Amino acid sequence: MPIDTFSAESAQRWALDLAWSLWTELGVSGQRRSHSNVGVDLEPLIVATAYLSRFDARLRDESLDWCVLNVSYVSSDRLRNFLRTVDENLRQAFGPYSATVKKARRVNWPGDGRPFAFSATRRSLPPDLFRPALVQLRLRSAFGVSGRAEVLRWLLDQPDHFVGSLELALKSHYGKDNVADTLDLLARAGLLQETVMTTAGNQRVFRLDRQASIVPALIDWVKVPQQRWDAVFRVVVRLIEFAQAKPVKPAARAVAIQEMLADLQSDLRWLGTFPRLRQGVDAVNQDFDRWAITALQHWARRATD
Repeated sequence: MPIDTFSAESAQRWALDLAWSLWTELGVSGQRRSHSNVGVDLEPLIVATAYLSRFDARLRDESLDWCVLNVSYVSSDRLRNFLRTVDENLRQAFGPYSATVKKARRVNWPGDGRPFAFSATRRSLPPDLFRPALVQLRLRSAFGVSGRAEVLRWLLDQPDHFVGSLELALKSHYGKDNVADTLDLLARAGLLQETVMTTAGNQRVFRLDRQASIVPALIDWVKVPQQRWDAVFRVVVRLIEFAQAKPVKPAARAVAIQEMLADLQSDLRWLGTFPRLRQGVDAVNQDFDRWAITALQHWARRATD
């Protein structure tokens, strides 16, 4: 049954549908794959799942099962860096989840907490690296769980587009110096073209060099667009928390909406979505609700768009 009203229950349901679909793409025992047409981003998914699994114990257990089995694909550095960009509720939720994985495997994941009572379900499958949505993991298998694989993923997403180190650092969740060094090394190896963007303060920018023999083959690996799942999950969690707060008075709710949207402005700009709010308290509430449920449905049902 379609959900056409914005509430804590509907926001949680769409968020869980989204998480389940992405995990199923990775090999978790799930029933629905709706994201075979968009790249998965592992670390934001793991952190968001630690929060969302409070609404679904099976999601927690099955995703932990996958993480314990496939921990070698996960970047501790990216987990740590992504956690710096999320709110305290997400960081606190990640502590016990991380502790559970660390109890089962010797890994340097960030976060502390009391581990869950966990036993492996053994229903997860190894990820199929030839699924188009799993190009991130395929690149990590080839180039290591490193900034190099992540920088290449975003360069391959738009192979003819010049990109600077700051943008790639934001997208990759590696430090700017790390990304700059990676770009220099890839350029020295002949994989990248470099130019200077005078309109942006003489910034050095890079793109793939299609003349390099390996580049056309790598471009062929990326058959689907890469999504800013880090931004999506930050927005999704804020929407859930806003719906749970349930401001009583419409005027107070309208003010809270404006404040939240201001906080989310950067992520919404990356995602290319922002609600058009008419004047007036009732109009603001109605327009926001319509936008919120449309956005949640879009992210949860990407493959059907």
